[in-house]
Amino acid sequence: MVLSADQVSLIGQVFESYVLEHHRDEILSILREADDQAHYPVVVDALTLFETNMEIGEYFNAFPSEVLPIFDSALRRAALAALQNSADPAQLSLKQNLHARVSGLPVCPELTREHIPKSKDVGHFLSVTGTVIRTSSVKVLEFERSYICNKCKHVFVVKADFEQYYAFCRPAACLNEEGCNSTKFTCLSGTTSSPTCCRDYQEIKIQEQVQRLSVGSIPRCMMVVLEDDLVDSCKSGDDITVYGVVMQRWKPFHEGARCDLELVLKANYVKVNNEQLAGVVIDEEVRKEFEDFWERHRNDPLAGRNEILASLCPQVFGLYLVKLAVAMVLAGGVQRTDAAGTRTRGESHLLLVGDPGTGKSQFLKYAVKIMPRSVLTAGIGSTSAENRALLLTGSCVEHLLKVCQNGCSRGMMPVTHHILEY
Repeated sequence: MVLSADQVSLIGQVFESYVLEHHRDEILSILREADDQAHYPVVVDALTLFETNMEIGEYFNAFPSEVLPIFDSALRRAALAALQNSADPAQLSLKQNLHARVSGLPVCPELTREHIPKSKDVGHFLSVTGTVIRTSSVKVLEFERSYICNKCKHVFVVKADFEQYYAFCRPAACLNEEGCNSTKFTCLSGTTSSPTCCRDYQEIKIQEQVQRLSVGSIPRCMMVVLEDDLVDSCKSGDDITVYGVVMQRWKPFHEGARCDLELVLKANYVKVNNEQLAGVVIDEEVRKEFEDFWERHRNDPLAGRNEILASLCPQVFGLYLVKLAVAMVLAGGVQRTDAAGTRTRGESHLLLVGDPGTGKSQFLKYAVKIMPRSVLTAGIGSTSAENRALLLTGSCVEHLLKVCQNGCSRGMMPVTHHILEY
């Protein structure tokens, strides 16, 4: 079943009137932006929208992949209406890359998930909560191509198939409604020039939150596809809620090979749930305690530092140098930008090398416990490709031994220098 023309018109009219009533100021602020090619989101509360018209909610839950493009088209019409009715249209410019981002789904088992969706959820718009454990680099994705028929010169557009990893499937015959039926086409995109219809693309991997699982359960993972303004909206370690459509995709078929089917979540909106403010807001009592502490050690600040290090990971005795290195990594640094615009990150890496039973895992677990955004992982669950080989040159080995001889004890040594290239 597909939406009829009347249903499409109803959905568009209701959503257009809704955003003009509830998001007019947000749309006007977007129209004041100088960049006409950027992608701009308008976050819509689903519960308020469905209360406006319950029929829209039924269509949205039944056909989310068809309704979301209708929302985007209606949002562009609403932006045009807001521009025309503005008191100062000269200061505004129409933006074509507007996206309706749906959030605030009703809290019910049919729409909200704390666990990874299953195959029965394919085609449904869900809210999934999890922890980001991996993010890919942002890539440029070609999502449609134009072809011209060599016989009738009819130009038609072919969109990339999401379910086949955005592969382009050439039509069997010309799509001209007059009945050309020719099978010879010429691609107009990506031949003599670079592709014109592209968008930003990124994939992230989320994992079920461990604290929400029963004892002994293994957290499951799922890939999430981010496009346009959603890319780079989260980082590894973030607790997020993804609103999107559960879909499936598979790689091209090969004779004698097994079909590899994968469930993915095509995101419409990403909400980061990190409670970072809990670690930033400082009341007067804590502030006074901090000031009093350093006032006592004003003449000897290193003694104050040593007192802090003594309380770091108290279940491990000694290992002063290791605790100092861990504290430096947890505190982080300041990002720098040189005159050429090159950014140098302020965070350093930490490599702990030591015999079994020397407390390496205890330091990792302690760091995860006190940091608001962190992920504890191990090489046991990684593939052979992910377990990179550690190659140390002769000079690096000498440097490690020198560091170890200069103050490391109990067979463990921290190395915070960038001696490894990944």
